[in-house]
Amino acid sequence: MTIIKNFQLQHLTRNEVRKPLSGPVHTLPSGIDMAASQATTPSLGEYPPAVDLRAMMRAHPLPVISEEMIDETVMTGDEPTKQALVVLGSLNAALVNADVEALRRCFFPGQAYWKDSLALTWHLRTFKTPGGIAASLMQTTKLRGMLEDIIRLDGEAQFVPATPVLQFIDGNLTFTTRSPAAACKGRMLLLPAANDGRVEWKIWILSTYVEELEQHPENELMLQSPGRQLEGLEKFETNVFIIGGGNAAITLAARLKALGVDSVMAERNAKPGDNWALRYDCMRFHIPTSCCEMPYMSYAQELQTPHLLSRDELVEQVRRYVKTFNLNMITSARIQSTVYDKSEKRWVVKFQTPGGQKTAFAKHLVQATGFGSQEPYLPPMKDAGLYQGISVHSQHFKSGTALAEKGIKSVLVIGSANTAFDVLEDCHAAGLNATMVVRSPTYIVPIEYVRDRRAIGAYDLGGVDRMDRLLMTMPTWVDGQLLRGLLGQMAWQEPDRYSALAAAGFPVVDSRDPEASLTHHLLERAGGHYVDVGGTKLISEGKVGLKAGVEPVAYTATGLRFSDGSSMDADAVVWCTGFADKNARETAAKILGGGLGTSNGAGNRADVLGPDEIASRLDATLGVDAEGEIRGMWKRHLCISNFWIMGGHTQQHRWHSQTLALQIKAELEGILPPAYRETSELGKVRNRLSGGN
Repeated sequence: MTIIKNFQLQHLTRNEVRKPLSGPVHTLPSGIDMAASQATTPSLGEYPPAVDLRAMMRAHPLPVISEEMIDETVMTGDEPTKQALVVLGSLNAALVNADVEALRRCFFPGQAYWKDSLALTWHLRTFKTPGGIAASLMQTTKLRGMLEDIIRLDGEAQFVPATPVLQFIDGNLTFTTRSPAAACKGRMLLLPAANDGRVEWKIWILSTYVEELEQHPENELMLQSPGRQLEGLEKFETNVFIIGGGNAAITLAARLKALGVDSVMAERNAKPGDNWALRYDCMRFHIPTSCCEMPYMSYAQELQTPHLLSRDELVEQVRRYVKTFNLNMITSARIQSTVYDKSEKRWVVKFQTPGGQKTAFAKHLVQATGFGSQEPYLPPMKDAGLYQGISVHSQHFKSGTALAEKGIKSVLVIGSANTAFDVLEDCHAAGLNATMVVRSPTYIVPIEYVRDRRAIGAYDLGGVDRMDRLLMTMPTWVDGQLLRGLLGQMAWQEPDRYSALAAAGFPVVDSRDPEASLTHHLLERAGGHYVDVGGTKLISEGKVGLKAGVEPVAYTATGLRFSDGSSMDADAVVWCTGFADKNARETAAKILGGGLGTSNGAGNRADVLGPDEIASRLDATLGVDAEGEIRGMWKRHLCISNFWIMGGHTQQHRWHSQTLALQIKAELEGILPPAYRETSELGKVRNRLSGGN
């Protein structure tokens, strides 16, 4: 999540020790028979398996380019564009001539990546190595029918001297496919490589994505059309039934509506926006508003940087979004049963509302209930019945003032990430004697770093659509290293920023630590860090208490006992310990109505799947797979049809709502190709193209 320009990578040197990738290497299966895979309960284990992102970053370090490799003074005017056109000429010629070896030579030797979002694979894939990329490109360009249509440069290319050891040419691309007919965009980053004393530019990173289906483009005017009248209906049909009504759900519903696809959301809360309204009073976002925009509607100018969005502002935007675009939402809905009828290829969802039971029949089902927000995690504690005070998870915390009104005078805040610091500040402001219990070292990033125009603050200057195209199309481990290098540079410029905090006893980790990675926290932990908006001063200035390096293990009558044998008294304990629901395979059955009856609506029919069977067929979610792709979200699942998971943070909602909506639209129109799941080897493709000779 950073622009790859105008920064220094603090730890990037020629002599840096590279550690190998740890954990299993995942190869996506090929030749999957989807009908057969759905006939019985699959035994895929944790599919796809998670791979440690930081290990991937170590295994795939950023390239180091010699300063002598290129004369920067030459890379002016139209020279970058000329070099980009030379590379494109070679790339297109290799594709048209089915010359897989020539195609391989277009890519930077030793390190090259291709990240595709639907354009050619109609899946979310990232390929590594020149040979692997060449093989897969050769196959998918033929599948998509683009051999007669060349890839074109979209505008002028630019030379970017990012660091003394990383210089590249950056060019935007455009092309079309015929199967299905789609307008596609892309981007390529070129690196200089030596060849017999000459410098040749090679593709380091190629990214491709669908912009629109040519016969079915987005039409924002459709967002103004009236919504459906669902009140009083006991049964109804829809193209897409969405479980959930938060930001993920409404952005997808709007994207679908702009594509002419009918959808209905079932929201468990009483009003749109209650996903925010029911949270603690002082809740706020810790990132620039520009990064939090939803498709088709922006926040007001007065809510942009330096303002941080408050809970009530988030509530109001959701409600305005649903009302303005007339989105179909049924509130106070409780899912009772969900089944998938394989013979009829439709979903049947029964749910309860204040007006009675309703049944929805849908071609597609989307779970958009969020992750890391449904099932509070509480560490195992002994003697829970002893405590005489108030013990509450942050999900049910209202405010420090509310505690004070109940006579509370002291509070222990368990945790040290964003929510914990919000609660700590709020309790202190309410006049409570507050103490933070920090169980382990915590990564802290100053808000100024996040707002920097080279980081997320780029959205304030570059525009939301443009920055999404730049930042959401990079391989995850590359993006993670670039951001880590940028934040590391900033931290090294002020190494004493958190000296007082550390002196107070807080086990702080800042961006100077080579293992610190904001991308890791966002994509793998879904939190666990603190974007410092001022809360650390309460600790460094001694205005609140601190107990660090211990785990709470038991209650006492008046407080908590810790792993070091010590104890502390407090009138209240607020557990800011996160949530347990991060894998849809473990939570989907309950969300779909599992556990409410023996049959869950499936009966004894072999061709009908109930909640437990559905959940067992889902891909694992969250974390990254061996290709660096987010697991299980916004794309097709291996063992069940027309079930989708929509989630992530707000930037992902905005970008991937289109990813998911395009796949649903294509399926409804009968033009959705099979997901390309192969990981091809160069030799296999060469043999196939030569007829086996």
